[in-house]
Amino acid sequence: MPGAAPIDLEHLHLLSDGDRVFEQELLHTYLADTQMHLAAAKMALNARETTVLRQEAHHLKGASGNVGASLIQSLAAQLEQLAQQGNLMAATRLMAELEVALGAIEQWLGQRKE
Repeated sequence: MPGAAPIDLEHLHLLSDGDRVFEQELLHTYLADTQMHLAAAKMALNARETTVLRQEAHHLKGASGNVGASLIQSLAAQLEQLAQQGNLMAATRLMAELEVALGAIEQWLGQRKE
């Protein structure tokens, strides 16, 4: 597969003790959870609920760190900070970046199964 993986594979292999089936299950669970929390973050952003937005970003940051999705972890950390500051304009732009990053993981995971 060309290009760098959007997941830190070394971290994932350590976490799974090299069990590829477990890795797939873990990543599918992560994707479902992340999609749900990203949707909740978007709703909070649209409703201008900065506390909820910060909480959702914090969850995304932690979950992403757990599986080695470092780009999403970094973007979620930035989103958490922007929500704390009440900077909703920048948070809106960052939300689009998060969606693209999540899409890259979904695509990569689909290719990984082939």
